Amino acid sequence: MILWLASYPKSGNTWLRLLISNYLWPDGTNIFDNLKYIPKFPKKNYFEGIVDKKNLKKDSLEIFKYFIPAQEIINKNNELKILKTHNFAGSIKGYPFTNSKNSSGAIYIVRDPRSVVVSSAYHNDYEFEKSTERIMSNKNVSLNDGFMEARLTWKIHYLSWKKIDIPKIIIKYEDLFSDPLNKFLEVLKFINQFKKIKIDENKIKETIEKCSFENLVDNEKKFGFTERLGKENFFRKGLVDEWKTVLKENLVKKIEKEFFEEMKELKYL
Repeated sequence: MILWLASYPKSGNTWLRLLISNYLWPDGTNIFDNLKYIPKFPKKNYFEGIVDKKNLKKDSLEIFKYFIPAQEIINKNNELKILKTHNFAGSIKGYPFTNSKNSSGAIYIVRDPRSVVVSSAYHNDYEFEKSTERIMSNKNVSLNDGFMEARLTWKIHYLSWKKIDIPKIIIKYEDLFSDPLNKFLEVLKFINQFKKIKIDENKIKETIEKCSFENLVDNEKKFGFTERLGKENFFRKGLVDEWKTVLKENLVKKIEKEFFEEMKELKYL
């Protein structure tokens, strides 16, 4: 069964993915190499032999039609697999992203949308205005390994994973940043419900140190990072409230108005 590690882009998914993969599979000198143990979804090899590429050329969002069949193939051996995704958890054209038959649960990491706008702008080499527009667009989609991912708005994305009918935990990036020991422990205990793992506090501390932001920056300088897109390093600053110093007031107000209820619920307001 699949255990999803899901988030809106630039919300801390990669950091948590590094923590989990380096805790469960602590091998190699390049800590980025362990990301292979938590692959992305969608990915080409999951769809070989089941996708009608002609349909995808006509409408790239037809890929939703094949998500469940691909997951059924992934789940044939009944082993727990942790997969990363930036897809929203809803349906398109009546085809759901996933279901309870194929998903054991989900770890969802959410981040203040004002911070997401800033981080996404640097990552994609966008102006802050364009980054703000994208996070509010219900047509926000992007390619992942040649297949379309539906991100939609920050609000739709968050609510889709909050409401999906599978076991889940929601982790705030800001809480993981300020209290990594307890938040990462919470994540490991959740994983332990589906796959028995040894939970060792000393190992947790070692993994957090290994995947500290300073080490991630150094590792990117030494080895590079394949998920980097723009001019800036992928692991740029990792701050919590950088938006306070770089976002114009009109953009801050626009974001807060658009996502008021959810931001209030998550105590961002």
